[in-house]
Amino acid sequence: MKKGSIGFIGLGNMAGAIITGLRLSEAYRDTVIHGTDHNASKREDYRSRCNVAVLPDAGSVAKESELLVLAIKPQGLDALLAEIGKDIGERKLVVSLAAGKRLSFYEQRLGRRIPLVTAIPNVNAKIGLSSTALCKNDAVTPEQMKKAVALFEAVGGVAVLPEDKLAAYSAISGAGPAFAYLFADALASAGLKAGLARRDALQAACEMLEGSARMILESGEHPRALADQVTSPGGTTIEGMHTLAKLGFEHAVHEAVQAVIRKNQWLAEQAQVEKAE
Repeated sequence: MKKGSIGFIGLGNMAGAIITGLRLSEAYRDTVIHGTDHNASKREDYRSRCNVAVLPDAGSVAKESELLVLAIKPQGLDALLAEIGKDIGERKLVVSLAAGKRLSFYEQRLGRRIPLVTAIPNVNAKIGLSSTALCKNDAVTPEQMKKAVALFEAVGGVAVLPEDKLAAYSAISGAGPAFAYLFADALASAGLKAGLARRDALQAACEMLEGSARMILESGEHPRALADQVTSPGGTTIEGMHTLAKLGFEHAVHEAVQAVIRKNQWLAEQAQVEKAE
């Protein structure tokens, strides 16, 4: 096991976004990254494109990596933990990307407590602009937590939260990009309908979203105060604002976030039911 090495079990979209982001970061450009996946084309892709040292199975990745990232779907965790449990040392830091799984789930499945961090990044890690929520169990040392934070700071911003806040944060940062992509597409489609070329309309929508997000973060002003600066009395923007309000724009956003939170809670409850059975 090489000091500082990172292992990924699963090379799907999220793992791929993180690995791509890490390789773009100076701090992790030359780090040894191990990986494995059941899909042969993904293994070869990350071997050639991101210099991932592909290993034959999950157990090998667990043994060879100092920091181990579990990047598989929640429904596959039971089988995976049964497979690699013997290969996870008591002091090895494990980071899980599985949504809806409480920290206690891993201890129950492994029959012991290991240093564990759950992480909810988003796909924007691919360009170094993720917003990642982290929470840890009591076995994680301060030094290990620094490593987990540094790993995800290499691909964006990080918030360390108590476990009961994770679902709400992940509903915004994890699912939110899908909502933002839909909003950008809706704006571009509206521009197309109004006579713009789709490419021009999409560029305008994306640049506007990027600039607006930066304005909120860098100005320190409340988003509604910034919106007020754009809406002059009797002007055009206020007409659009009232139409969004009439059609329930804010309510729809609230309901979408709550739907994600409810699904996270359901996944966690299902895991408890399955354990009891």
